[in-house]
Amino acid sequence: MIRLLFLLLASVMAACSSTPPPRQPEAVELAQTLDKDARRALRNGELQRAHNTFSNVLVLQQSVDDSAAAATTMINLATVTHQLNKDMGALIWLDKILLEKDSIYPPESRLIAAFRKAVILTNMARLDEAEKALQNAAKLCDKNCNLFYGISMLRARLLMAKGDAQAALAIAEEVSREKQAGKEEQTNALRLMAAAEEKLQRYAEALKHYQAALDNDKALGISARIAEDLNGLVRVSKLLGRTDEAIIYARRAAIVSNSLKQRVQAARE
Repeated sequence: MIRLLFLLLASVMAACSSTPPPRQPEAVELAQTLDKDARRALRNGELQRAHNTFSNVLVLQQSVDDSAAAATTMINLATVTHQLNKDMGALIWLDKILLEKDSIYPPESRLIAAFRKAVILTNMARLDEAEKALQNAAKLCDKNCNLFYGISMLRARLLMAKGDAQAALAIAEEVSREKQAGKEEQTNALRLMAAAEEKLQRYAEALKHYQAALDNDKALGISARIAEDLNGLVRVSKLLGRTDEAIIYARRAAIVSNSLKQRVQAARE
């Protein structure tokens, strides 16, 4: 009992004598606080506030020579700018990382920036430029990197956009079978498989895969994708002559889309 008391006393004395961990510089602490606020604003759809706050974060990070954190913030600024429908501005932010001649940014940041650039260029239908950006991302990514399956799916999207539905379908089928890809990427693969089969006029298969994608997206709670799946079901149901089903899917898609708009609007108010 006495020995136990001595041990407890020794531990208390050691705790009292230990010095508290040194505080981080004020600029670093402020940057971290503002970064959390910016990310919260982005999640809530408060895009302009997120943009302004990330801009302040970037200045603080650059003032203490934190290049890795600054690269992450520039990628976040590109994301917000893209969501504000300013694609050229988003590309400028990404190019600040990609066109930097000196190796001041981590390879992982360059990989993410190249991938995001490829996504935006694909959405803009600038397919040759998107393919070049995607190749740059692929050079920085081995099979263990987090974006491996995302890169594969974007390659499939580019093939679809260029009219090669069969090649796109082959890539999507492979990703859909890979458990390591994760549920969300597997669902993206199912949706792309459905679109490819729709293009190839295999409507029954397309219907099956749109339905599988819908089931997954509802489990994930991704409203924009749910609406996309439902609209796919509308198209193929019509092509299969299932008019009554198409009407129901269309109504459900409209409700989801309208509710999503209301959620975004409420978050901004």
